Amino acid sequence: MAATLQQFLARVATRQRAVLIGGLAVIAHGLSRPTKDGDAWLDPLGSADEWARVLIETLHEFDGLKLWSLAGRHPLTEGEIGAEAADSGVLRVCGLVADLDLFRKPNVFECEDFDAVWQRAAIWAEDVRVIDPLDLILTKDSTGRDQDMHDIHFLESKIRADLGGRLATATLAEAEAIFARYVDHVVCERALANPDAAVRERAKGLLAELAAEGDWFARDVLARESAGS
Repeated sequence: MAATLQQFLARVATRQRAVLIGGLAVIAHGLSRPTKDGDAWLDPLGSADEWARVLIETLHEFDGLKLWSLAGRHPLTEGEIGAEAADSGVLRVCGLVADLDLFRKPNVFECEDFDAVWQRAAIWAEDVRVIDPLDLILTKDSTGRDQDMHDIHFLESKIRADLGGRLATATLAEAEAIFARYVDHVVCERALANPDAAVRERAKGLLAELAAEGDWFARDVLARESAGS
């Protein structure tokens, strides 16, 4: 019987850090939707050849698995894996219950970004982590695909609920850390309920910047705030 994606990733994660991305990550964050395959970002390590050697060690623990080139659509020999990882940044594992794409470098990130993405990620299964919603949005932005737009809408709603709730009681330092990663009219409006005047003023300033850039929603928030004060 073929191994599952989770079983394979759990084994990989005993050798190098693994972060779930793609459709499975969206599902892990709470959206019920179908997906035909999986995606994960593996610690890029020091070089593509080192990355390939560690991956090959895991492949040897499973029967019937093959690595494919997504660009060339052909199976890879062990000697070709390092060069393919360096050139395209992604390989496909075939022979699992569902195909699994393993990235050394996703399109929107650089190899050196992995540590920060790993630190922001949450535990998914065993030692495998699931990418933070904000980082996940970056991987889906500007693709033009309908499913990715739907995923982004869901993730933004989740982010707004989470960050907005935290901003309602955050210290100024905590609020600045949140605003450094995400700003829109919804989270800024939630910050206006914070008892700390400094947080409220910071939120008003950001709303004013958004309004000056043409954000009508931010203008409406400011107008309501001015009318209520």
